[in-house]
Amino acid sequence: MKKCKLIAIAAVSVDGVIGIGDNIPWRIPEDFKHFRDTTMGNMLIVGYNTYKTLPPKALEGREYMVVCGDNPVVSHFDKIYRFKKLDTILNLIDEVEFNKVFIGGGAMLYESMIDLCDECIITWVNKNYPNGDKRFPIDKLFANFVAYEMGNWQKSKNDILYKIVKYRKIVELNG
Repeated sequence: MKKCKLIAIAAVSVDGVIGIGDNIPWRIPEDFKHFRDTTMGNMLIVGYNTYKTLPPKALEGREYMVVCGDNPVVSHFDKIYRFKKLDTILNLIDEVEFNKVFIGGGAMLYESMIDLCDECIITWVNKNYPNGDKRFPIDKLFANFVAYEMGNWQKSKNDILYKIVKYRKIVELNG
């Protein structure tokens, strides 16, 4: 089986925050649409806390692998696969019937999987959140990825500046 492309997708504040508690500290409708359009028809890997905060509409048109530990995952959708450990998903990842598999959060999953990703799609939010307690590993992003498609800063309907940047993993060539 051909290896699928692993892509982290996240909205990240300029100071690296992706959440405060179990909440995203901003609402950018245009980014929700971008997330939906980009991931539609593909598989997403998410952690339990991220999964339980997703609205039902976010579950439509995609398949999910949820790292849930011993937590119960209740869903009315057929395409939700539950796993106790991330290792199990990593062993199965090349067996999926998708060309792209997206990592959709949360913080622990991004930290654990960014080194395995081929690409990252980041919606940068032009605000600082000093009380943010969930962070994206931007140090690893900047050390191991290079921007190949850079959007311009835009103002959302909610008056928040954001831009979408696509990154590709830096590949070292030997010899």
